[in-house]
Amino acid sequence: MNITEAMNYIHSLCWMNPDLGLDSTKELLALLGNPEKDLKYVHIGGTNGKGSTSAMTAEILRESGLKVGLFTSPFIMRFNERIMVSTKNGESDSLYGFKEISDDELAELITEVKAAIEKMTRSISEFEAVTALGFLYFKRQACDIVVLEVGMGGEFDATNVISAPCVAALVNIGLDHTKILGETIAEIARTKSGIIKHGSDVVFYGENDEAREEIENRCASEGCTLTIPDFSMLSTKTSDLSGQVFSYKTHKNIKMKMIGEYQQKNAAMSIEIIEALVKRGFKISEKNISAGIEKTSWIARLERINDKPVVFVDGSHNPQGMRATVDAVKYAIKASDKPVGKVICVFGVMADKDHEEIIRILTETATEIIAVQPEYYRAMKAEDLLAEAKGICKGLGVKVLKGGRVSEGIRKALKRADEDSLILCLGSLYMAGEVRNFFFKYHN
Repeated sequence: MNITEAMNYIHSLCWMNPDLGLDSTKELLALLGNPEKDLKYVHIGGTNGKGSTSAMTAEILRESGLKVGLFTSPFIMRFNERIMVSTKNGESDSLYGFKEISDDELAELITEVKAAIEKMTRSISEFEAVTALGFLYFKRQACDIVVLEVGMGGEFDATNVISAPCVAALVNIGLDHTKILGETIAEIARTKSGIIKHGSDVVFYGENDEAREEIENRCASEGCTLTIPDFSMLSTKTSDLSGQVFSYKTHKNIKMKMIGEYQQKNAAMSIEIIEALVKRGFKISEKNISAGIEKTSWIARLERINDKPVVFVDGSHNPQGMRATVDAVKYAIKASDKPVGKVICVFGVMADKDHEEIIRILTETATEIIAVQPEYYRAMKAEDLLAEAKGICKGLGVKVLKGGRVSEGIRKALKRADEDSLILCLGSLYMAGEVRNFFFKYHN
């Protein structure tokens, strides 16, 4: 198969396997020789912050000289982003020191996975197939360790076929995918805690009593050591729209390109993960930690993609994520040396999200909201979003405008922006790719 045929095949697989559990993934991996059994892991789950924490952890490990695999989802620009391996300094990369799986490698592995799937007795989903493909690639690349991001949930997520990881980490847990994972924080935490296994060290974000109780119970039953970052030990030296400098415990004056207090907390999570690995014998220095965090930039997580005017793109798609994003923007504006005028939000969202609450949070910083419709079948129609936003913003002094498609909304925002304006493009990771395409390919 060529790459087009290979991708068409992968996307033809069902989105969610009706057979709940890990049996399908295990059967496929057995047919592929169980590549997952020959690798070491940092397994990262939770709701908000998985991607950023995974990226920082992987970069620190790469700085220490290890060959690191990085498995994340969803992709923003190209499917290949989901499977990356660290490169040596100076080599071509897509995420600083990481290189995506190539089209040729991807097509070759999909061909191999397809042949195995045709021998299976169970159905298989796209995510399960891609997870198996990732394990196969990381083994053949002889990775020293893999930073493995959970897709959804934990207990029955395809990534959870691995035996005990070196570290199981759970970032901030909130309400998302409630129809699948549970209606309460406790239920969701119970599902997500399924990645905790006897023999692992565990790091948990900790800022939720309901979730914390579930995680503590799971750690006790599995005999695992639990570490919770002490966020009171975070201190900010500088923070504005260009980045920040902070300290955590004994780690002083760490530079970070990403903005927002929540990214400092994600960094603290990564540091605790690294310290757990050091206790296990991994050789990772203070210099590696600082350099890894400083080099990390994560696509569509308050990513600065334009300077005049300043434009950020962010994939916050639930109330908890939007709260962190808005708080980060408010904090950075307050700390900035240059005054910020209008805050224009190009906003699109999936119809199945809590868009009403997301809009309410957005009104705390937005002076204008331009309602757009991302190119995705689950997207809320721009005219429906416009009507809802107008109702919520009535009397709040926030202008609401129709943008149509994402590119139309961005053009309208750029025309309305002054020199001191800030443009935020946000509401969904599915929209982020369109935003990045606009600025990197079409906007001069």
